[in-house]
Formats: sequence, C-alpha cells, structure tokens
Amino acid sequence: MIVDNYGFGKKVRTLRSQKNLTLQELAKKTKRSVSLLSQIETGKVSPSFSTMRIIADALDISLSRLILDEEAGETRDSCLMEVRERKILTTQGGVQHQLLSRNLALPFEFISFEIPPGASTGEELYTHEGLECGLLLEGTIEIQVSDKVYRMKPGDTITLNSSIPHNL
Repeated sequence: MIVDNYGFGKKVRTLRSQKNLTLQELAKKTKRSVSLLSQIETGKVSPSFSTMRIIADALDISLSRLILDEEAGETRDSCLMEVRERKILTTQGGVQHQLLSRNLALPFEFISFEIPPGASTGEELYTHEGLECGLLLEGTIEIQVSDKVYRMKPGDTITLNSSIPHNL
C-alpha cells in the first residue's frame, strides 16, 4: 500500500490544528519556512525524510503513526505482515520507506529504505529519539554520523544512537 504525500500533509495539518499550533509556530519548532510547511500540508511538496522526521518530532508523534492511515489494521493480533500490507512512503529524491512492523506499540520501528543512486535522506544532519540498526543489501552508501562518514558495502551493518546527528 502506498502512502501518498498529500495524505501526509493532511495529517500534519490536522495534528497541528489539534495542538493549536499556527504554521508560524510549527515553522519555529522545525526550523523550516512557513512556505515549505504550507506546501507540505497541501501536498505540493514531497518532503525529505529528515524534514518528515523533524515535523513528527515537533508534533510529538512517531513518524510511523504520522504516515499510517487509520484503516491500516495495524492493531491486528497477527504476527505476520504480508508484503501487500506494507506501508510505502516515497520522499524527496525517490527515497522509498517501507514500514515492516505492524504493531506500533513496539519499542522500535522496523523500516526498509530503498535509496536511488545519488539520493539521500536530506542535505542536513538530523536527530531523533531511539537507536538505528542497518544492513546494506546491495549497492554502496555513505552514512554520516556527526563529523565521521562511514562507507558501507553489501553485507555491512551499522548501529547508531539516533540522538547523534546523522544522514544517509
């Protein structure tokens, strides 16, 4: 199942309104322009992953909860999640994110990233709560963690504290 960017923007607008935040206040919290946030809310702009994460953090909600739709059945008891049930979100630069875990009550999010050659999660480093673990299946990728750059090749793994500024 595909998660459309307009749906993401509508949820941002709804949550922002529920929290009684103006676009200006959200812009200040996210360090993003009012114009960019407005374009995201109306679906005119596909935000980068880092911008989506920053918006989710500013709204005090996990990114997976922000991108899932209510009828997704994410609360079902099944341990199995079939391929057809995956939520897929495509962000700026064609980066595709697939949510691989169904139960949002877990203390982690299990996500698969497909990053086209030359694409990234955004130009700037970003932080968020939690830990990240990654396994590179094919291709090569550079991951910047603080001021150090790691170059991964197929089979390499990485684990990092997400509170340290990073970027893919």
